[in-house]
Amino acid sequence: MPPLLQQQLVAYDITIPDKVLDSAARLSLKDLLDSPSFQSFLVSAMGNGIQNFHKFMDVTDERDEFLMFRLEQIFKSIPYETRRACFDEVGRLYREKRDERQNQLR
Repeated sequence: MPPLLQQQLVAYDITIPDKVLDSAARLSLKDLLDSPSFQSFLVSAMGNGIQNFHKFMDVTDERDEFLMFRLEQIFKSIPYETRRACFDEVGRLYREKRDERQNQLR
């Protein structure tokens, strides 16, 4: 019988095309954090990625580990109140979208 606290690894088979990655190379994390349309989603995504990083260890290399280290430093330097506001805003937007979809089905 497997241990109760056994780590669940994520099955990962997602590849972003090189053409997209090349286009993305022209953007920076600063660009996204400075954009009102993206900052809440990006802070939320950073927090979720940091929290779930261990689930991707079977597809992680040293470059990914260093990236995670750097992102975690940036994430932790964002004041807690700002991070909380970003998570709250993303949650509000998702609830709003869900409610809109449910109202369209009625």
